[in-house]
Amino acid sequence: MRKWCSPLVPFPRIPIDDEPGAFGAFRKHDRHTGVDLYCEDEANVYAIDAGTVVAGEPFTGPKAGTDFWEDTDGIMIESPVGVIGYGELTPIVKVGEKVEAGKLIGKVKRVLKEGKERPDIPGHSLSMLHLEWYAPGTKEFVV
Repeated sequence: MRKWCSPLVPFPRIPIDDEPGAFGAFRKHDRHTGVDLYCEDEANVYAIDAGTVVAGEPFTGPKAGTDFWEDTDGIMIESPVGVIGYGELTPIVKVGEKVEAGKLIGKVKRVLKEGKERPDIPGHSLSMLHLEWYAPGTKEFVV
């Protein structure tokens, strides 16, 4: 039996329906391809499953071509169940590194600019961990 770990401790509320950050939510120009787990800036991020870091790249902000967000990075870890994408963080692991489930892999980095808080959404903050799940062999985030 596989044992997955929580990527954040404590595990935050999962956005639902059409809340910003919910999987598949309609946004201004597209549909949200992952889920955003709102948390404190600099929160520790842990590997959900054991695997190998297969990619790392700018995720948001000017260096990723999205000036309306702060600069953050993303990493992808291939595990036996597919590739898990972790976005909006500062990674501490490198491409090619093997990780165990529960290993510290980075810190959440603030993605939203000041004044973008949504007090109407429970738990909403300027920082969040963005998670996506991909087919085996994937090495690029969906843009």
